[in-house]
Amino acid sequence: MKVFVLEIGRPIRQAVEQFFGRVDDYISIQRAITPSEIPKIAIEVYKKLMELGKDGEEVCLILSGPLALAFQIGQLLGIGKIKVIPYQFMYGRYEKIPPLTRAHLFNI
Repeated sequence: MKVFVLEIGRPIRQAVEQFFGRVDDYISIQRAITPSEIPKIAIEVYKKLMELGKDGEEVCLILSGPLALAFQIGQLLGIGKIKVIPYQFMYGRYEKIPPLTRAHLFNI
């Protein structure tokens, strides 16, 4: 399992390292970003995630940033290209979010 952190506006990498024991790669932008930066950052994240998951290894994605950026990253990844497992900080810890599959689309 690889761990990738995207931190926009506030640092979270240290907390992620404490929880997971390491961070394999990250992007850190410690300021507010502009709307025109969102697609560029999404592409950079996509490339890093594809590299981390290229051998079929699961990639844990921990993101602190704008919803629009998270949405665009999801659009780039699609379902099933690489194994990305999102984590959400809740209840004082990082919680694994159950993955969606194509089967979910047809069972709803």
